[in-house]
Amino acid sequence: MLRTGSRRRHDTGPAAEALRLVKVTKTYGSDDSAVTALDGITLSLGRGTFTAVMGPSGSGKSTLLQCAAGLDRPDHGIVAVDGTELNGGTEAELTKFRRGRVGFVFQQYNLLDTLTVAQNTVLPLKLAGRRVDRARAREILSQVGLGDRLGHRPDQLSGGQRQRVAIARALVCEPRVIFADEPTGALDTRSARTVLRLLQEAVRVHGRTVVMVTHDPVAASYADSVLFLADGRLAGQLAAPTADAVAERLAHLGDDVTAGV
Repeated sequence: MLRTGSRRRHDTGPAAEALRLVKVTKTYGSDDSAVTALDGITLSLGRGTFTAVMGPSGSGKSTLLQCAAGLDRPDHGIVAVDGTELNGGTEAELTKFRRGRVGFVFQQYNLLDTLTVAQNTVLPLKLAGRRVDRARAREILSQVGLGDRLGHRPDQLSGGQRQRVAIARALVCEPRVIFADEPTGALDTRSARTVLRLLQEAVRVHGRTVVMVTHDPVAASYADSVLFLADGRLAGQLAAPTADAVAERLAHLGDDVTAGV
């Protein structure tokens, strides 16, 4: 079963530590074909922070996000989200936990074409068997600039608008942590800026924690800090990032790979 961390909490308030990984390892394949995607990752992210995760192709970014979010299981190590260790839980327990504590924003939106904007937004609440507060959903959709698109379907929206629906869908469940996987990868520059500002607001206004995988230094500059991966290991951290500083660090990632941050 899922377990609370060492600092056991008796209330339902958020933990000070939003995400903790301890010596997390993940390998795909076996024997000569084995590929180590994560190699002893240890990190801790505080609540109410916006962290970008960057690295070259094959560095382990997506695997890190999937293991951190409970979408994939590490071979070894501890993963704790909002003070709850995900190791050892059944798939049903993990699914219930994600629906209550975790939000997701993906590059391809993952909206259902047959549902309206409003229906897509509240779908996770229905799947979790939670009360659907339609007024709250309309409020969030208005905050992301879609108050006049409630009855539209995804094929009537631009890419940027679809991603804003995805962000509203994540926020309506009031998750403790939002995981975003290349959320601006399919968007034009203007739409990308809008989406990134909304993710910032999720942290600064709504108090959420955002962990975003991206390949774009400009996108990473919207975060509070950037974690760099190389060959499945942490290769540094950059606080208060600028696009230029991120690009410079990426260019030299292979020079100084460390075992932790």
